Amino acid sequence: MSFLITVIRNLFARRPSAAILAALLQYPAFFCCTPIPAPAKRIAAGEYIDVFFFDTLSPQDLDSYQRLKAGDVLYAMSSVGPKRVVALSVGTKDAMTWADIRTYADLCKYRFSLKEDSPEKPLMAGEAVLDDGISRVADLDMKTSLARVVLGSVACDFSDTPYTGYGFDNKLIYLQYAGVEARPFGPGQEVPLSTINQGWLDSAAVMSFPRPQMLLQKGLGNIWRQRVMDERVFWCYGNDVDTSALGRPVTRLVMDGYVGEHHCYYPIDLPRLRAGETMRLDVTLRRMGTPDPDIPASGEMISLETKTIPWNIRDGREEIF
Repeated sequence: MSFLITVIRNLFARRPSAAILAALLQYPAFFCCTPIPAPAKRIAAGEYIDVFFFDTLSPQDLDSYQRLKAGDVLYAMSSVGPKRVVALSVGTKDAMTWADIRTYADLCKYRFSLKEDSPEKPLMAGEAVLDDGISRVADLDMKTSLARVVLGSVACDFSDTPYTGYGFDNKLIYLQYAGVEARPFGPGQEVPLSTINQGWLDSAAVMSFPRPQMLLQKGLGNIWRQRVMDERVFWCYGNDVDTSALGRPVTRLVMDGYVGEHHCYYPIDLPRLRAGETMRLDVTLRRMGTPDPDIPASGEMISLETKTIPWNIRDGREEIF
């Protein structure tokens, strides 16, 4: 989806700007099957988009701020000179939320929270740098910090093990080290600011979220050799980490349950879980899981097929008046 933001002259600037900014705000749609993409998420007309202009020279002071209502054409103001333009669609009704923003660094401290975010109405952010000039145009690629994890299918084949006759009774499925706060701007955007279920499931903390099913769901029940196709979808903030390190754990999908009377876990690492992408998993259980949810499942325990799918972005439309 696209909006047109037109920058008109600032009557309070010593040198009024006649610059024009056409910003295409493109909203991603998450989908799990390439041939059948989901429709793009739209911002309803009348909802707010907050637009900031900052100087490009340090300390990148705030030049102007406007709160605009979503629609086909949006008008904003800026003074002359190179500017960094930043747009946010976060649904806040109180413009005083931004009262302390004086520089671009101040805005970089702003964080998205999973308690306020949702797949149906994702928090979005975008920015671009405009050169000085009479007429200038920039495309703002509006992005979400959300990532989607899809457990597409699961089967259990314990052939050639002492527990060949057993299946896996799956009680719970949840995300471990799931990002619940993220910065849309500045350094460190690729990793979450804070996570939940650090090592063990914290069900009380998860249930404090308005949409706990984004992080925790009931299990699939008894899983045998017949593949279970009951697709499960989870959401958290992107965590673009390849391998776990001190202070930077990889997000995991954990299957919690029983093999016979033995309680065990299948914690599956999700490396390079990037914002705006879907990671789909098709899992086959081969061996008894781990006794601790903070011990990742080995290659002997599971066979795993993964697919990472980017956004489906609708073509934008650019108009200059």
